[in-house]
Amino acid sequence: MSGPGRAKEGGIDGILVLAKPSGPTSHDMVGLVRRLSGTHRVGHGGTLDPFASGVLPVFLGLGTRVVEYHMRDDKAYRATVCFGASSSTDDRDGELAPGSGPAPTREAVLEALAGFRGSIEQRPPAFSAMKIGGRRAYQLARQGQPVDLAARSVTIHSLELVQWDGSDPDRPTAVVEVECGAGTYIRSLARDLGERLGCGAYLGALTRTRSGPFRLEAARDLDVVRNAAAKGPAAFAGLMLPIDVGLESIPVADLTDEELVATARGQQVKPAKRPHAEQGATIRLVDSSQTLVGMGSWRAGRIVPEKMFVVPAPRAGTDDTAVAKALSRPGEPRLQYARAGIPHEVVAGVDQLREDMGRLYLAVGVFDGLHRGHLYLMRELRHAAARANARPAVITFDAHPEEIVLGLAPALLCDPDERLVRLAAAGAEITVVQHFDHELRTTTYQEFVARIRSRVDLAGFVMTPEAAFGYERQGTPEALTALGKEVGFDVTVVHSLLLDGEQVRSSEIRKRIAAGDLAAAQRMLGRPLSVTGRVEAVPGVRDAVLVRFELPVVLPPAGRYSVLVGAPWRADATPLRADRAATAVVEGELLRLEGGPWDGSSERVRIVFAT
Repeated sequence: MSGPGRAKEGGIDGILVLAKPSGPTSHDMVGLVRRLSGTHRVGHGGTLDPFASGVLPVFLGLGTRVVEYHMRDDKAYRATVCFGASSSTDDRDGELAPGSGPAPTREAVLEALAGFRGSIEQRPPAFSAMKIGGRRAYQLARQGQPVDLAARSVTIHSLELVQWDGSDPDRPTAVVEVECGAGTYIRSLARDLGERLGCGAYLGALTRTRSGPFRLEAARDLDVVRNAAAKGPAAFAGLMLPIDVGLESIPVADLTDEELVATARGQQVKPAKRPHAEQGATIRLVDSSQTLVGMGSWRAGRIVPEKMFVVPAPRAGTDDTAVAKALSRPGEPRLQYARAGIPHEVVAGVDQLREDMGRLYLAVGVFDGLHRGHLYLMRELRHAAARANARPAVITFDAHPEEIVLGLAPALLCDPDERLVRLAAAGAEITVVQHFDHELRTTTYQEFVARIRSRVDLAGFVMTPEAAFGYERQGTPEALTALGKEVGFDVTVVHSLLLDGEQVRSSEIRKRIAAGDLAAAQRMLGRPLSVTGRVEAVPGVRDAVLVRFELPVVLPPAGRYSVLVGAPWRADATPLRADRAATAVVEGELLRLEGGPWDGSSERVRIVFAT
């Protein structure tokens, strides 16, 4: 792109709609496309089980930046349901057990199908990728551990019987066509249909015929893809769809050249042309040629950029060499203190705040990972506190709110003790570790603010536009601003940090780590990935130990990684740099350290991944 910005990435960008064959995994397909295209960043838009076939959208380059906007796409399937037996995995790959009741007739199946249309409650299969306490359900099931997954609401738009085979009266089969919302398990549908008929059933075959706007008739066979790759990048790129295909239902915001420059730098803008969008809605950002240049949201009459596919044209005389060298420097970087020598106090909940702590300016959040977006917010907190003659302070939580709200917390990017150390280094003079439970979840933002004000002189809050706290997240910047005007505190709203055109968020970092892109994760974190766990001896082995984690942590994909090992960080001790070179072997959610000898004790260690 020329003009006010330039393309963020090179290589092949777009969407390749594959016709996945039965056999390989979705991950296998991503690996194949990565090798054939020579493009590092590749992802897919919805897993298909190995035995399943059909539409698998694969996103390359900049296309990976829009995958999340397709995750709620409707799907369509053609499924073969086998009656008269049940399966341990709810499909043909599991251990089969004969059904207890008589096989159904075609008429009985037709009648039963009617009860599965519309919004229904569905229990996911035990052998699924859903997490329970930080572990995949299928891992627990394979170990013989009980798997209790709660039922959830899914939507079946249509469910029709298109073929019936009763040639084996004890084991009839039905072919059904299903159109459903995201998150629907066809294996569960087959299982539940068999249970309703009292005869047992499992999924014998599955073809996805549509995923959102992507249809099977337009999907590319693997032979076509391989032949195009053999002809060169231009031929391969000819198979791709533009990255904005399928996003047509998202409102558009037309940017002027000046607005494009501003949003590419992460700034919010009040556009000359207001988009037709509701408050808080996701919007597509397009330039004067109607080319998609980013994604954002519409908040309080402003465009908030969240993902930008262009970056600002470099200013004359700028040189990123020093930054590049700093990011590529080997070993763990030394912890940098924004306000060296400033004492730091940790407080167990807002009810332990004291009047003698003085006037406080607050930031509220989980702060998992203390990534560069958090550090940017902390910098703004320090500045706001200085202007208000107050002390910068942080309220964080002892559990991730999603653990209470959703029953499942995301894996941590930062050990809780290390988080306290990094908050102190970022300039927090006081860190409040608030217990998060159901009572706090149902506390309104007005009540929470009142609890704070009853104990200290509250100067204000620093928030990003999308931040919120309190019951049902009603404590938005707008709501807090109105309350502050009423009772006497300020609210400073700062735009979220964009790095290479993308909003820096913990969820985005987790995605990079899960994909094995530790360099991209490190760039967002501003430091290498680190995890803290307790070593456990391997019987008869001196040069390797297992590492157990007390809480779910984010680990890269299975493989061998160069790491540095050191002592864990604590809020009451000087943090030591990890300096012992070792090899970490990751296998699922297990980690083994090699490069001993190790003493085999149950000591806690901190492991820093090199990139």
